[in-house]
Amino acid sequence: MHGFIFDPQWDDLVLSTHKAQLAAAGVKLHVVEKVAPLSECAELFAGGEPRILCVNPDYVGWKLEANDYRDIPNLKAILGAATSFSWIDTSYADEAHIPVCNVGDFSTQAVAEWAVMMMFNVARQTPRLIKDGFLLDYDKDFMKYRGVELHGKTVGLVGLGHIGSAIAQRCAALGMNVTYWSRSARDAEYAYKELPELFGQSDVIFPTMAINDETKSIISDELLCSMKPTAMLISVVHELFSEQLVLDMVRDGRLYGFAYETGPSSFDKHKGNVWAAPAYAWATDGSMNNLMTKWVENMVNAADGKFPNRVN
Repeated sequence: MHGFIFDPQWDDLVLSTHKAQLAAAGVKLHVVEKVAPLSECAELFAGGEPRILCVNPDYVGWKLEANDYRDIPNLKAILGAATSFSWIDTSYADEAHIPVCNVGDFSTQAVAEWAVMMMFNVARQTPRLIKDGFLLDYDKDFMKYRGVELHGKTVGLVGLGHIGSAIAQRCAALGMNVTYWSRSARDAEYAYKELPELFGQSDVIFPTMAINDETKSIISDELLCSMKPTAMLISVVHELFSEQLVLDMVRDGRLYGFAYETGPSSFDKHKGNVWAAPAYAWATDGSMNNLMTKWVENMVNAADGKFPNRVN
């Protein structure tokens, strides 16, 4: 089995143990780190030996079109190095019965820690302090920058999967009251709430659901507008609700604060208590090691004709 790996960080993250696993599985590696269109890799489209296509989404700008891999001969699988797989156009893979696999649950702890970090910063109005350069007038500004004490506050989690559960554990340890809504998961340790009640009563709301066609319609503008003016919304998901509406609510004083991941930006771009930072939630030593280990496991399994993490 030939393994074509397109990953600009491969040499930085792959371990000798990973290479040994792949060698033992009979995977002959072809590693491309310099970013270029897949079509420029002549080896990928030559010969008739069985092969797997292993792609870091950063290599293809988070977009793998069907035409990018349609003409690869004897393609046995497409293995993405991410939990999300919406960046892969699976239309031809479905038609040709080519398995597409993702890497699940590799960054749960990192993302949960990042989410709680954002909550702390919004609770203490750190974005406003940063934008104002910490130029405090100690006779006047204690009330202006007064923070929120989180102990005893109510958390509302929209989704209770791996990440939602990890955030719940951390918030409970802080002495917060944890409530949640989920389409399927139930946990007797926390209080279940229907969405209108959760949005209307929570002091801190964490949307944590995976993004798909069904979940995109769950958090409506009506729910967002029902949040208390003293509440904060902390998001580690993208395009799941109207971010602009929430930004407007913070700007107009209808919401205490908002934290979310966005493109290269700065706190100065938004008015009010808004934490706006690039999508670094997953970027820790632990999650990167987990990602590589699980990605290599997918390669080893594919070489044996097994696809336990198939998503199509």
